[in-house]
Amino acid sequence: MEWDDLTTKQRAWVDYYKSGHTQTEAARLAGYKNPEKAGYENSIKLQFFISDREVILEQPRIADMEELNAFWTDVVRSQNPKISMKDKLKASELRAKAAGGFLERVELSGHEPVKIIVDIPDGEAE
Repeated sequence: MEWDDLTTKQRAWVDYYKSGHTQTEAARLAGYKNPEKAGYENSIKLQFFISDREVILEQPRIADMEELNAFWTDVVRSQNPKISMKDKLKASELRAKAAGGFLERVELSGHEPVKIIVDIPDGEAE
């Protein structure tokens, strides 16, 4: 089945569903008379056209490091009186940690030897 083979409602349903609406909401917005049934049926029948839906929906929701750094910097530099000094300090701390500005020192003491245990399930070892 090709995109051109779909009805106008089916195309609209795919577009609404891929933009984040539920199956039923997408069917209602596309103009189906029985949105619960149509949403379910389309989710099966049109699987080929919606297979990348999760990738499409997840990408804009996940901030990358550039966005986070810009956000933290904006908070630190903000002149907005609603942003407290505590919030600015926390943003500066997070920005510094992301940039490697802090080193965490861990000291181990004791005389116990370090044991490394490798657990290989049966059948996977060669």
